[in-house]
Amino acid sequence: MKPLLIVFLFLFLWDPMLAGLNPLSSEMHKKCYKNGICRLECYESEMLVAYCKFQLECCVPGNPPP
Repeated sequence: MKPLLIVFLFLFLWDPMLAGLNPLSSEMHKKCYKNGICRLECYESEMLVAYCKFQLECCVPGNPPP
């Protein structure tokens, strides 16, 4: 039963046909503060400058100051 539930959740969250039903899909890769992009987590080459909805991070290119 648990494997079936995991497969269903995976398909629901990542299936492009159902992307409109996923609240994160509309916020992912959305432009944010200082021309940044909303992501689940900033890359090492990016700086976190703000937070978007659903605890996503607003990331801009560049390394943080030392």
